[in-house]
Amino acid sequence: MSISLVGSGAGAADDLNPAEGWGEVPEADRPLWSRYMVDHCPWFPGVTVMNFIAGGVMNGGTRAPKIWKDTAADLHRAGFTPMQYYLLAELLSGARKNGDLDESAHGHLFEQWFQGSPTFFRLAAEAWKPWLERLERAESPRRALTHILSPGNVPPLGTLIYKTGEPTRVVSD
Repeated sequence: MSISLVGSGAGAADDLNPAEGWGEVPEADRPLWSRYMVDHCPWFPGVTVMNFIAGGVMNGGTRAPKIWKDTAADLHRAGFTPMQYYLLAELLSGARKNGDLDESAHGHLFEQWFQGSPTFFRLAAEAWKPWLERLERAESPRRALTHILSPGNVPPLGTLIYKTGEPTRVVSD
């Protein structure tokens, strides 16, 4: 069974067929992308449709709106795994709650800035490649995000104070 959702943003019908529309996203990753996008939607389809989607993806299904599949495909092409997406979305949600995100300063990192209730947003996949590169260099995800959001203005990690009387040294990356 397949469902069409009309009015998904582009004005055309949105095929919720679980097997179609994923592009290059590996089949094994699709349930994870679907599940994590329930928590961090790139577009909110409304309460009724969301209840239908959430019930299926919580049990490993992949029935998702086309915009979710397109977002997953874009992020996959940029090098993201579903877990990296979820981690970044969690960090960004926290940064937004703390007032560390500003649309004028950080809007270029998003295809769709935070909006709605519940809140949804869509990452500009290519803009987040430097964050992924920092993770590959074993930088903590939070520190990598700080570098992306505050280029050239990253606070130090701490200070090193010597008992031998050597000068205090600022430790940073």
